[in-house]
Amino acid sequence: MSKRYTPIPVPFKQRLKELRVKALPLVVFIIAGISVYSLWTDKVSSPGLIGEVVAGHSAVSSPKSGFLMNFYYDRFDVVQQGQLMGQIMQADSLILNARLDLVRAEIDYLRESLDPIIGEQRNLLNFEDLKLEQIQARISLARAELERQQTLANFNRVADLHERGLVSDQEFETIRTELDLLTVQSDEMRELIEYLSVRIAEIEEMSGFRNRADRDPVLAAIKVQEQRMETILAESAPVPLYAPISGIISQVWHKQGEYVAEGTSILHIESREPAFIVGFVRQPFSIQPYSGMEVEVRTRKPGRAFFNSNIEQVGGHIRLIEDNLQRPGAFFESGLPVKIHIHNRNEIPLTPGEIVDIVMRP
Repeated sequence: MSKRYTPIPVPFKQRLKELRVKALPLVVFIIAGISVYSLWTDKVSSPGLIGEVVAGHSAVSSPKSGFLMNFYYDRFDVVQQGQLMGQIMQADSLILNARLDLVRAEIDYLRESLDPIIGEQRNLLNFEDLKLEQIQARISLARAELERQQTLANFNRVADLHERGLVSDQEFETIRTELDLLTVQSDEMRELIEYLSVRIAEIEEMSGFRNRADRDPVLAAIKVQEQRMETILAESAPVPLYAPISGIISQVWHKQGEYVAEGTSILHIESREPAFIVGFVRQPFSIQPYSGMEVEVRTRKPGRAFFNSNIEQVGGHIRLIEDNLQRPGAFFESGLPVKIHIHNRNEIPLTPGEIVDIVMRP
């Protein structure tokens, strides 16, 4: 007959110790693994691609060759679209005056070649004299306007220095007086031209010279000189420069008074408002991007704000990625560019040029 042995009771502390030694490490390992996987997926995992917030920008270039006038902008100045930023004086004042003097000399020659005639031809002579005097007045006005514009540019510079205490009151008053005199001279020339235009119109109406201008050799010669003068004034007129977009000036390559060739960049303007995000899908493609694909955009600011968006367009060619978008230690990475729409611009403000992480969710 076999004997039955009574099991020796195991103390509770001993059982708890065995549980702590055998089971607890496994449980802790499983929990730690789940936590690491969750954190890696949500916070640390490598995103699908890296993108850059893009905003509008534009370069202001010189439409003509000439000297930069009335241009007093510097970096970080704010400009609005359509704002007048300066002017390009196409021709040197000496060259312009020489060309106008040539027209004036030819007009004087025409005046001296006229012989005094009585009767109706005397009226024609007076009419021709008025036309010549009108052209000379317009030449004088063009010269006065040129001097006034140059003095105005100098006055703006001196006024700015005067406000900062770098120019004396006497020098400031001198340049202002000179500007006022040139302004009065220009106004008087305009009044004279207007008066002569009225008188010429009256004589044309009464004498019928308007219909005979193409048959009279002197009037035809005067008309040629008028057209030459109009051409000179049109070629030498200052060309305005306007801001193409609203934003902040980031670069200034030329200053007031400098000579700039046609097509030369004068300054660069960058918009404050982000337009879209550009990212690059690196090779080899684990996911083929397509228009309309949902993505999650994550900022690198404290708190890791994110928002959902979608791919608007996919580039047609794989190209080299910009240096600031390449991964640390990588060189000459290439990828397919994609354009991503920006949602909730007011809720999650983005700064143009900011680097963001993007996760594609097909």
